Amino acid sequence: MQRNDQPMEPITIVQATDLHVLSPALTDGGSYYTQLVENADGKYMPGVAEITDSFIERMLSRKPDVLILSGDLAFNGETESHVWLTERLRPLLEAGITVLALPGNHDINYPTAARFEDESYELVETPDAGQFAQLWADFGYDDALARDEQSLSYVYDLSPGLRLLLVDTNTPEDPGAVLPETLKWIEQQLQDAETAGARVIAVSHQTVLQHNSVFSEGFVITNREALYRLYQKYGVTLNLCGHMHIQHTRTSGCLTEIVTSALCAQPCQYGVLALNAAGGSYHTECAVSPELAQAAADFFDRNSIRQGSAVTEDPALVEYLTTLNRAYFSGCMDGVVRDNDLLKRWKAADDFTARYLESLLADTGKNFNQLSFTF
Repeated sequence: MQRNDQPMEPITIVQATDLHVLSPALTDGGSYYTQLVENADGKYMPGVAEITDSFIERMLSRKPDVLILSGDLAFNGETESHVWLTERLRPLLEAGITVLALPGNHDINYPTAARFEDESYELVETPDAGQFAQLWADFGYDDALARDEQSLSYVYDLSPGLRLLLVDTNTPEDPGAVLPETLKWIEQQLQDAETAGARVIAVSHQTVLQHNSVFSEGFVITNREALYRLYQKYGVTLNLCGHMHIQHTRTSGCLTEIVTSALCAQPCQYGVLALNAAGGSYHTECAVSPELAQAAADFFDRNSIRQGSAVTEDPALVEYLTTLNRAYFSGCMDGVVRDNDLLKRWKAADDFTARYLESLLADTGKNFNQLSFTF
């Protein structure tokens, strides 16, 4: 268990994740790109630059102590998108806000990093791990208390009583897993924090805990049990992550894990942590105007309608899928209603979709947009 001998001053941390920024210079909005994003997973790519700029403006106004960006910073790992985003973020550093970045599975060595023009595309440069650390040097890496030699994991000392452990699980050697050498490094960092009397909050892109019975392979860290055991052993009580594009929380043992939804998809929100020595609170805030939020929601709904219509012509079933998808990804399951008749009809139409909807309805009545906790 962590010793927390050092005083911990109150601190405000904002977490944003899955920005999926594409530099405007990499697309002309032509037919190939439009078709690509309209047949994807509901990320509002037509407005991603506006969403990003709006978020940064809100951070300049809000002035949190720390901003954590927990991966999938670029659309598909384009070096030019990383450059565009770091330039946009630099005014936050100048305003005295600490900005800490961590790569996601879309950020490094991504094979489909591309520029889109008219009805075609061409592949463009994507950074390797060393280049990523250079691009994001001013956003955590150069000022890290400790860095792992095998991955882009690092420790950042926020105060004498609080450290952040940012865990990279997206290495080419074993994508989606924590390398064995990195696990040893993590344990050493947790031991060092314990000796120093500092509390540790962890950050990852993928999740340590499984949050949904259908969202498993590719969503959780593949050797998550080893990491979970370390967090239990050393009393790490909070992990911040993303990747799933849903808004969700789960607690297992001493660990509470907060999954913040994708900034680039409805409802275009970020998480706010207010921490003190006893614990703290978490809530979400929208990063954009009501008009932009509505455009992102409409785009997301069209994706659900497209997916539902591919397996059924029943409009009531498609509408139910669309309603549950928006509620689930927003973390607002407290307003949904279970309809056994529609679920039965979905099972007859498509068994996988029926099982998917059952996995969402397991959280009926819950709202994952706010949380209070103690250390």
